[in-house]
Amino acid sequence: MYRKTYFCVCDGQQEEMYLKHVAFLLKIFPERVVTFNTTRGSAERLKKNYTEYDNAALFDYDFKDTEFRQNIIICEQLRRKSRREKGKNVYHAYSNVNIDLWFILHKEDFNRPVASNGAYVVDVRRIYGLNREADIKERANLERILRQITLEDVRHAIRRADQIRAGKLESDCFMVDSVACYGNPDFSLHDFLKIVLQDCGEL
Repeated sequence: MYRKTYFCVCDGQQEEMYLKHVAFLLKIFPERVVTFNTTRGSAERLKKNYTEYDNAALFDYDFKDTEFRQNIIICEQLRRKSRREKGKNVYHAYSNVNIDLWFILHKEDFNRPVASNGAYVVDVRRIYGLNREADIKERANLERILRQITLEDVRHAIRRADQIRAGKLESDCFMVDSVACYGNPDFSLHDFLKIVLQDCGEL
């Protein structure tokens, strides 16, 4: 019997709903239950978390460089401290530019850099059959997107994000604390989900 709970601080509704969907896809009751306890906020919220669960902060780059770097630094400091004191893990799970690209990678290859936050919206609408005016952050539309995502799609997204990272030039890397980051498109969200899936035997 496998039971695993993660405490996750999320940028917004998209990240929260996505994690709940992944938990649903992984659930084989009563043999296996993966739970994501979520709350909204920045990585700073993890400092006030006293659970013994592994933690993750899901956040976007959103062209906010200072905030992005600060979130990673907080996660890395907490990771070192929590590992040493409590033996629990802390993960940063970022999307650069934003999680919209992550939804695209479940269905298609996409590795072009973009210059604006809304650059993926047209592709998300097309891939998931939404109308041309649909707000992809609106709850009903998010539910429609998530209903079309399977566990195999999650594996495809992880693989595609790995391929994006593998194609990066070392000279394009910039360090934040001890973390190697790149310009968009780039992720660490896939690294967190890889750990989640590997731990429960799905990768």
